[in-house]
Amino acid sequence: MHLAFTTLACPEWNLKKVIARAMEYGYDGIDFRGLGPELSLWKTPEFSTGLLETARQVQEAGLTVSGFSSSARLHVASEEEAAAQLAEVEAYARICRAFGPAFIRVFVGGLKPGETREAVAPRCAERLAAMIDVADRYGASVVIETHDDWVASPALLMILEACPRHAEVLWDVHHPYRLVGESLETTWRLLGKRIRYTHFKDSLPVDPAAPNGAYRYTLTGEGDIPLRDIVRLLHAQGYDGWLTYEWEKRWHADIAPPEVALPQYAQVMREWLAELKGR
Repeated sequence: MHLAFTTLACPEWNLKKVIARAMEYGYDGIDFRGLGPELSLWKTPEFSTGLLETARQVQEAGLTVSGFSSSARLHVASEEEAAAQLAEVEAYARICRAFGPAFIRVFVGGLKPGETREAVAPRCAERLAAMIDVADRYGASVVIETHDDWVASPALLMILEACPRHAEVLWDVHHPYRLVGESLETTWRLLGKRIRYTHFKDSLPVDPAAPNGAYRYTLTGEGDIPLRDIVRLLHAQGYDGWLTYEWEKRWHADIAPPEVALPQYAQVMREWLAELKGR
């Protein structure tokens, strides 16, 4: 398995620093969720006019772009909005051509008052299939994240099974466990054959009496998300993909800076992976 981090962790770093720190901390790859102040990566010089130079720098550093964490959503209010989401996926898919195969993360999106998952799922499945088709043309892969009102595996499975294309999953290992109390075994039983990518983070409940309510993020291994057990589960099931750290510094200014969180994650994960290799 391979280590990457998303650039949510370092919104103040430029490309040169992102690459340098990834090398210094011992990561294998980078998942781009924006660069600097810009979330729409294709709008930056580094990923538009300077795209080939960026690809060269990443390659010469011995790194891989593991993915692009887009903002694209399946559940939107109009066909015009749906077209905009599809265009975003295509923008990332074009970028992927410079880096080789990579994953493009998409969301389902939240339900509006009065909506049911059963009613929403078929249209979302159609839009997901369209995104997969677009990504395929550029050699990229779309993965749908366990997020929003779809963190529970049975809910997400409604869309996956209705999709006319084979749809694959980004397992944000934090959300199903923390937000709906779903066991690791349940997540894997329902989604395991589709899980191609992961996002990792740790947390503790703000109120221990309500473990699925409010929470605060912690450094890796300092919370109560069973991350070590998840790594063991993935290893046992033959997963050999990315263990990507999603430290949400962009959204949470009060959490530890990337200079602390990123090397700590890499160190802890290397220790856990070394234990597995030693068995």
